[in-house]
Amino acid sequence: MTTTAPADRAAILQVRGIGKAYGPVTVLQDVDLDVRRGEVLALLGENGAGKSTISSIIAGLVKPTTGTMTWQGQPHAPANPAAALATGIGLIHQEMRLLPDLSVAENVFVGRLPTKGGRVDRALINRLAAEQLHRLGLDIAPTTLVRDLRVAAQQQVEIAKR
Repeated sequence: MTTTAPADRAAILQVRGIGKAYGPVTVLQDVDLDVRRGEVLALLGENGAGKSTISSIIAGLVKPTTGTMTWQGQPHAPANPAAALATGIGLIHQEMRLLPDLSVAENVFVGRLPTKGGRVDRALINRLAAEQLHRLGLDIAPTTLVRDLRVAAQQQVEIAKR
């Protein structure tokens, strides 16, 4: 007898048979994973167990050698991280990738800074960054330099980039 999960418990991300090989070296083999709405999961394992590899595949940083994924019932095979972000999937790296001499707003939009008249539209990035920071419950000015923030606030800025 098979049963199906209620709609609110159905997996929004399904990973089936994912594997990754670099030439003759297999670094990930036959990974299955289901993530349900509202779940918080942890990937645990020794160094080299494949935690970063599977995360990078889901986020479009690495292409799998085998297997398939679905996101919200649709095939998920992002060509790059921007494609994954467009679907709502982003990866927050263990190592922060912030530019300390830039503002919070500039870090949030680095690589995709909106322009106006050929110049960065600072008013727009400050407003949009402030909205994003507010959604995360982070009460700092978007013009603050990242190097002036505590580590916990820097981690939240890393999350805000998504």
